[in-house]
Amino acid sequence: MKNKIFSIILYIVACLFGLVYLISEFLPDFHLSEFGRVFLLCGSCLFLYFGAFLLSKHKNNDNKPMRINLWIFFILYILLLVTLTLFDAMWGRNGLTFINWFSEEFVYFVKHSVNFIPFKTIIEFIKEFNSMYSSRTILLNLFGNFIALMPMAFFLPLLFKKESKFKNYLITIILIVLGIELTQLLTASGRFDIDDFILNVSGATLMYFILKMKSVNKLIKNIFLLEKNKISKKSIIRIIVSILIVLLFAIGIVKFRNKLYNDNYDEYNKTHNPQITIIDESENTCDQALDLFYEDDLYKYYFTCMKSDKVYAFVNDEEKYLVKDFMKNETYNYDIDRMLQRLDFYKVDYIKENKYEYITLNVNVPNNSYGGYSSPNIYINIDNKNILSADYDYENEYDATFNYKIHLIPKEIGSTNIDITFKDNNEKVLKFYKYSISIDKELNVKFEEIK
Repeated sequence: MKNKIFSIILYIVACLFGLVYLISEFLPDFHLSEFGRVFLLCGSCLFLYFGAFLLSKHKNNDNKPMRINLWIFFILYILLLVTLTLFDAMWGRNGLTFINWFSEEFVYFVKHSVNFIPFKTIIEFIKEFNSMYSSRTILLNLFGNFIALMPMAFFLPLLFKKESKFKNYLITIILIVLGIELTQLLTASGRFDIDDFILNVSGATLMYFILKMKSVNKLIKNIFLLEKNKISKKSIIRIIVSILIVLLFAIGIVKFRNKLYNDNYDEYNKTHNPQITIIDESENTCDQALDLFYEDDLYKYYFTCMKSDKVYAFVNDEEKYLVKDFMKNETYNYDIDRMLQRLDFYKVDYIKENKYEYITLNVNVPNNSYGGYSSPNIYINIDNKNILSADYDYENEYDATFNYKIHLIPKEIGSTNIDITFKDNNEKVLKFYKYSISIDKELNVKFEEIK
């Protein structure tokens, strides 16, 4: 009687685990990581197993509850497989979107989501193994696809007698994988990739032969069907050692890949986000004249006295450059705004000067859907582009007002009109301005707003 009560309790706990799993899959505001979902699913199966085990003991070793369990495990696995391959947004799935197969949208999707070249995708991910490419993406595409169908080698032969024959099993696996890939393609829920097919079928085939080994097959039936097949201690030890080796290999691959990523990330940071210390070796006083140390398309940047040959950037505690030389260094490609922040931090005075005449405009934008403010879309139209071009930049203090500078870049003498339109993300006009522009022979620019 106690066994029956405990088994019912275990079944209830298993159902709770399964319920939380379903909630995590289908409620958009309730997300769990892959590890969290696998934990819930394995936890549910574990409680189901012990519940059926106690119930079988209560019924004098009748293994019917265990056989029912196999079907439940199989259904849960199919549920996991379907959600990950068709519906899971964390894996880039869009669900079953029924689109017109003859539309331009579907043709575009097929062109960019179909790969019929064997090993193309596999080789691409192998090449990216020593890179800054996402470890999760690489490992899931290579090893995730390889192990995804492996459980079929456990379920199909145990649940369907005909699937014990390799020929029947292989045909079934091929049809399942093709079904998944075609469904992903026809419903635009994922890619159709021949390499996914190769990895899925290869993994399922390898696991079939592993589970067909006599000692392994006997152990599985003893555990999941409560059979009493004799297995030598050596065989059990070999199985346990093999499992440990595979687990250690998998952990080693993950650790090695993460180390490669971290090493590459450190190298990336050294060149793209270097640590900069500014050293000003000028005297307490220096010649009072502007000293150009950098210029871009729109601005010139000066030190407030003649010391561009005395101000250094000490990079990553390793290299020392004059600031004016460092800003030209293509290895670091350091942004001028970041350099100005470092100069401000070390209290080195500088002046930022506009190279061209400019129009100052302030634009207010409405809240976006996230409660913040998105910069407006700007459209600049010049009647005569032969005599004038324009560029712009803007500033914003995380509020509704965007402060724009429209830089007027003269090319030759003449006059023209310029239209400046600001629109929100829905293409609704926020502001419209029209100016008349005149350029003299010294390429001086004058402008006047046309009301």
